[in-house]
Formats: sequence, structure tokens, C-alpha cells
Amino acid sequence: MTPATESADRDFLRELAHSPHPVWQAVLAAMREGLLIVDRETTVLVQNPAAESIFPPPPISSRPLRLIDLTRDPAVHEGFREALDQGTSRELRFELRRGEPRVFHVTITPLRFASEEPQAALGVFVEITALEHLERVRRDFFANLSHELRTPLAAILAYVETLQEVGLEDPEHARRCLEGLFRQAQRLHALVRDITDLAEIESGVVALSLDVLPLHTLVEDVLTLIRPQAQERDISIANEVPEDIQVLADPFRLTQILQNLLDNAIKFNRPGGHVGITARRSGERVLIAVTDTGIGIPPADQPRIFERFYRGEKSRSRETGGSGLGLAIVKHLVQLHGGEITVRSEPGRGSEFTFSLKTAD
Repeated sequence: MTPATESADRDFLRELAHSPHPVWQAVLAAMREGLLIVDRETTVLVQNPAAESIFPPPPISSRPLRLIDLTRDPAVHEGFREALDQGTSRELRFELRRGEPRVFHVTITPLRFASEEPQAALGVFVEITALEHLERVRRDFFANLSHELRTPLAAILAYVETLQEVGLEDPEHARRCLEGLFRQAQRLHALVRDITDLAEIESGVVALSLDVLPLHTLVEDVLTLIRPQAQERDISIANEVPEDIQVLADPFRLTQILQNLLDNAIKFNRPGGHVGITARRSGERVLIAVTDTGIGIPPADQPRIFERFYRGEKSRSRETGGSGLGLAIVKHLVQLHGGEITVRSEPGRGSEFTFSLKTAD
């Protein structure tokens, strides 16, 4: 590299770092990706606003800002050094652990101007936190789905093999096998139904048909369906919703919400326990609560109980059946109505699920 070329490169880099051109500044400000340009001494020449949110500059000092002032991550430093010394591009994963964890895909590229040797390196930081979360959710979903399918399918195969061995010569044994096959087929049917329902809700296919509903009457209709299940376990249910409260909701979907919550309140209760449904006005909303005297939910599990297939009390959950999707469906249906759902629970003392709906008063 001749002295003239070296001088030209220095002039270009100086102009790059201090260019007042408004178009250049506007482009940098509009970028969602973080952009860093450093020279061969790793002095920071350009740092756009998105990069400043990733690497806030330190307090003003007398010396120029260096890459080490922004981050000490060895992979980032190694990537820039390879681009500057070897002239090769590098892609890497960078995780920012300050505050809420953030993950970035980083592409570092050498910059060549008048000379053949790179005089600067460009780093572009693209945030992939949400993408990694979605990928993790996808992996967990298919892993849990395969596990949920495996149990009833294994039972069905076992019943079929037994029938093949004993035939129909033993009517009582055959009857028990057929009853088992029916139960497991019902379980698979419920799982497929809930998966389809949840997929339609999450994709926005489901449209609500809102109507003014007398809440006490609708709750009573749901309890008529659920009471036989409660009576089998000696669990009492009380409808404590005031008769004058009306809500704006889809009757079918609200019934689905209440059925899922009440079903859980009964399944995870204790013999002789109690389930209550209450409601009260709060401004322009109605807060509806389903309480039980059951086994409760450990604090560590409470933030995750609305996830698909999540089971806190795993052994107990599988004994009671269900698809593991009920609370996920409830959460999405409540949000579709413009409300929120919360849970309060104490292990050994019971749980309270509260969700909000718009009042029709």
C-alpha cells in the first residue's frame, strides 16, 4: 500500500466517522439492526442508535471510543480481529446478558477501500431473541405432542395384542379390553380436538359472536354439565355470581372457558372439597373467579401453567387425564375477548383463577 493510498484510506475513514450528511445519519437512525464500524486499532468509527441500545457507550473520556469499551465478549473481538487481519467474514451468535437476555446473529465483514488490505470492519447485529424463543416453543410442542400421543397409543396396542392372544373365548376379558380401547380412543380424540381448537384460536381463524349474557344463568348451565363429575368425587360447587351481572361475550367460547377451569378445579381437588364461582364489577369490566380447595400449584410452576402441554404435578396430571392444553386454550380465549387471566395458588390450600370480561351494563 503506497503512502498516498494509505492517506486516502485515512481520509475516507475520517469522513465516514464524522460525516454530517443528513441522508447518512437518517439511514443509520432508521436501521433496526445494530451497526458498528471499527478501524484497524478497533477504534469505533460508526455506532448507530440501534447499536447504542445494545452497547451503551461509557461515560465521556478523553480517548477515542474503542471496541473494548463497548463489549468484552471474546467472540465479538475475535470476529472483528479476523476481519481486519485475515480479510475474512465471520458469523456468530452473541448473547447480551445485561437485564433481560437478548440474542443476536452477528455478521462481521472486512471493509476495503483504496487498498487491498481491509482498513475497517463492519459488524451488523440482528436480534433473534424472539425467533429463538419461537423455535424453542416449536421444539417443546412437538416433543410434548409425541409424548402425549405415545401413552394412549401404547395402551391401544397393548389391548389389541391381548385381544389377539385370548380372542373372544373369554367374554369378560374381551369386554374389559374393549372398554380400555374406547377410553384411550376418547383420549386421542380429545387431544386432537384441543390441538385443532388451539391452532385455530392462535391463527386468528376463530371469530367471536358477542352477545349480552346474564352471567349467573350461563354459569348455572355450565354447572349442570359439570355437576355429575363433581358428585362422583364428592365435591360441592357453588354459583355465587350475582344475578344482575351481564357480560359481553361469545356464549360458546365463554362456556368453553368455564368448563376448562371447572374441570381442572374438580380434577385437582380432594374428596369432599369445594369449588366456587364468583363475579364482581371493576369499572367497565367484570372479574370472574373460579376457586377450589385442591392441591394447589407450586410457585415455580405458576408462571408456566398457561403454556401448551405444561404439567406441574406431572404424575397427578397424567392420572386425571386431559390433553394438557386446557389452560392454554383458556388464556387465548380470554385474550380474544380483550381480557386477562391470572392465578393465585398455595400448595395444599387451593387455587383461584380470575379472568376479566367486558361488562354489558
